[in-house]
Amino acid sequence: MQEEYLTEIVSLCESSQNSLSSLPLEHNAITETAKFVNQLGGYCFTLHQKIVDGEDITLDEYAQIDDLYDSCVEVKYELNRLATLINGGYSIVDNVSITDTNINNFSGEWSTIYNDTVEYPTLIYDGPFSDSVENKTVKGLSSNEVSQTEAELSIKEWFSDWTVTASGETTGGDIDTWNFDLMKDQNTGYAQVTKQGGLLLQVGSDIEAGDSNKTLDECNLLAETFAKSLGIKDAQVVWSTDCQGFAYCNLVYVQDDVIIYPDMIKIKVSRDDGQIVGWEARSWAYNHITRTDTTPTISKEDAQAKLDSYLDLLTTKLTIIPDKYVGENLAWEFKCLKSGSVFYIYIDAHTGEDLNVMKVILTDDGELLM
Repeated sequence: MQEEYLTEIVSLCESSQNSLSSLPLEHNAITETAKFVNQLGGYCFTLHQKIVDGEDITLDEYAQIDDLYDSCVEVKYELNRLATLINGGYSIVDNVSITDTNINNFSGEWSTIYNDTVEYPTLIYDGPFSDSVENKTVKGLSSNEVSQTEAELSIKEWFSDWTVTASGETTGGDIDTWNFDLMKDQNTGYAQVTKQGGLLLQVGSDIEAGDSNKTLDECNLLAETFAKSLGIKDAQVVWSTDCQGFAYCNLVYVQDDVIIYPDMIKIKVSRDDGQIVGWEARSWAYNHITRTDTTPTISKEDAQAKLDSYLDLLTTKLTIIPDKYVGENLAWEFKCLKSGSVFYIYIDAHTGEDLNVMKVILTDDGELLM
């Protein structure tokens, strides 16, 4: 994983240099920025070569990485300031003089940055493996066929305080559904039930956020209770976050005390009154089966010994996670703390290889993982 990330950083530094050269900046305004990007890329390339040669990163080098990270945070802050300025109507073109390079207000704005940006990853997860790879073959639906009448009766039972109206069907894809409109007071919503198996596949509504009367733990319990009322019993919430008056809960299948991340249902709960206002079970429909590989070859202690000493271990779980490309892996999940940041590290429970590393990011919309 270190080799992979260092390679990516080197590539990002090269892209940053190309982007810098295309901006209308004076030479003296860009010197320190270009220097930092070169140093960052060069240092990461050196560390990459050490790992390729079988050497380990030293504690002093880890300290240097921390310093570089702190510099990147400062740079990101300044770039966000410039972005806010531009979004407010500031024009780069209007603040660049083509005839007199000594008069360049944009270079002045840039001069507060002595380093350059490190781009955020393009994939942001709202929980571990919430966007996991889905199998092309639907595995998680039972073989029985459900009629529209049967599906409507189920929706009326699950959402008894809503008026339910059949609104047709969706066919031709991997999962055929019966569709329904929901109405309560001035609010509207919709629901889909799979024709095969009668699984509640998706629910959405236009209910707005109210007061936060329910705690996140209470919303987690409500999500699990609602799932049980649908017949989904061996599942629990493993990740949840609060966002603008709603709790977003990731419910996964649990088998033999193993967390099965590919079998995930996303649930949205109103913190005002505890209503289930959103539901998405497509990953469950594709992936939910009984697993045969739930016994690790490598013990928890042996896997834990592979963690770097600078990490403070918070929790350990045995999990099944989606492979990067296809299939699944039995893995030890280590939730760790480093310099105030929380990381999830996944080590293959059969081979001991690093499989994935995720970092918790605090945003205005709650906690996310990248």
